[in-house]
Amino acid sequence: MSARAVDAVSALLAAALLAALLGLSVWLWQGGQRALLLAPAIGELADCLELAPAQTPLEPACSGERGSAAQRIEATLGPLGPRRSADGHFELGYTLVVPLLNLFEPQGAGWAIDQQAVQRIVRTVRDVQRPVVLYLFSTHFSEQAPIEPVLAQDPANLAHTPQGPLPVDQFMGWPLYPWSIARTDNAITQRREQAIGALVQGVCALPAAARQRIVGLNLLGEVHHLYPDFEAGMGHDRPYVLTDYADASRRGFRAFLRQRFGHVAALNAYLGSDFASFDAVDPPSRDIRREPLQHFWQHLDDAAAGTLAISGWAHDAALPAGATPWVRVYLDGLPVARVPAHFVRQDVGQALPQLGTDRVGWRHDLRFAELAPGLHRLDIALEGQGGALRRLGTRRLAVMDRAQRTPAPVPLRQALPPMAEPGAALRFHIDTPADGRAVFYNPLVPLWHAFRGQQVVDYLAHFDRLLAGTCLADVPRRTQQIYPAEKAGWDGSRFASEASLRPFGQVRLGINLYGEASYDDSFFDWLARSRQSGYSVTEFHPLRGMDGAELRRVLEQHRAHGAETFSFFLHPPPPGGTRSQPLANPFALDPQNPRHGSDTLYRALQQVMQAPGTGR
Repeated sequence: MSARAVDAVSALLAAALLAALLGLSVWLWQGGQRALLLAPAIGELADCLELAPAQTPLEPACSGERGSAAQRIEATLGPLGPRRSADGHFELGYTLVVPLLNLFEPQGAGWAIDQQAVQRIVRTVRDVQRPVVLYLFSTHFSEQAPIEPVLAQDPANLAHTPQGPLPVDQFMGWPLYPWSIARTDNAITQRREQAIGALVQGVCALPAAARQRIVGLNLLGEVHHLYPDFEAGMGHDRPYVLTDYADASRRGFRAFLRQRFGHVAALNAYLGSDFASFDAVDPPSRDIRREPLQHFWQHLDDAAAGTLAISGWAHDAALPAGATPWVRVYLDGLPVARVPAHFVRQDVGQALPQLGTDRVGWRHDLRFAELAPGLHRLDIALEGQGGALRRLGTRRLAVMDRAQRTPAPVPLRQALPPMAEPGAALRFHIDTPADGRAVFYNPLVPLWHAFRGQQVVDYLAHFDRLLAGTCLADVPRRTQQIYPAEKAGWDGSRFASEASLRPFGQVRLGINLYGEASYDDSFFDWLARSRQSGYSVTEFHPLRGMDGAELRRVLEQHRAHGAETFSFFLHPPPPGGTRSQPLANPFALDPQNPRHGSDTLYRALQQVMQAPGTGR
């Protein structure tokens, strides 16, 4: 290539880069100018929508041929303030949660769509003169639908561990149904399709002006893989049991490998294995430390993909109020990580309320797959004022070879810096790893995790395509997904949800934010890395109270970063103004719900909507 041609290509590349930067700047500017739609998910509508039996006599607005939940929704939103905040930055709409399985009623020996319930939902969309997000809800969380226990009797509808179908579980005292996402030819999927079809048919009959108020469709909810003891078993300290191991998943995994590698010889070269064919490959499912293996490629535990979580919590009373402690991690004397102790740890906050905070968790994921076998040394220290280090602890890490030979000690590669003893001002604990932890890297495991993540994407994409063929095709469709990798103590590989947070089909990002990810820069850092141009906060759970000024700052940050809608749970006011019992949903913003600072957040939201802002 001539020098002139090189110059021309360079100029074109520079122009393209400048155009991209200008486009990003315009998008960010537009995001900072448009109003952010606050779309709280309104609860306690089921009886009014004929999705559950009425516990008390229904108000006239709910029942009859013209009945809808419009009056309840307006009664819920009205106390928050005007439809648009005083500064014009926030608009108040709502999210209408439609539990799909509750649309079915018994009919003879089978089940039929409750058309009266569908029409009440449709009339609600028609009657509430506000923007609405339709949440097509159907996840593992039970809505007490009569059809749920019937569907749970069919193993084809359930997620499978290596031992068989998961049993029905509990979450916060409610049933949790481990519905399978490994296939779309089962009854649970067909019922979801049927319910969506009936709802869409009703909505498509509405006048165009009413349909145009539908600004988003949330697909199903938190769609991800499951595991035993869902409520407490998401950490690294529990037996590592995954889904899905149903026959359809096993066949799908082999097809995934065949598509990825083409020929089994290429797979064998990658793994160092000697499989005779793809049909001889099973998903990893046995822990080499506890179970006999027929061959090494069966090994599976929380570290088998080549990464080990190093985590714990720390609180330094000697630091100024609000300052973040920083934890340093050394491997064989070399510094490998410096991480903030800022994750929410509710367990610590509950056990040690005298600390005055639960933002004490820290985590570093150590990539050990490329380390030489041997007994390595981990040293963990906390930075104090002036950068002085205090020792939190030392852990030995046994990186094993496939033959399980006794690992030889690995010498320090350089001397550790001076470290003082913790002292009385420091409270801390190292959760993982245990001292002497043995880790085995099985390169088949990352492939298994990638396949499981693709199963999540494929299941959501199925419903994306279903809606693409309807009158709602142009309404933005979103995930309502969890991102567990941003939590200090959670093992995200159990959920396999991360791939579904990247673009696929016509689905936009909708994400549920818990704890610090809902109000500090950690989420925005992740958003920048994921290179996505827009998103919705489908659930906002800061797990603590905020005043009006802080909540406004958080909302302004999300508005500036391109948030399209922003949702949280909200319930209608009780008759007479006083609740006789606590809300079933502990996360609902409510002036009478002290859990997780929800009453404080409710009043802060009123301030945001009613008081003049700073303007911009």
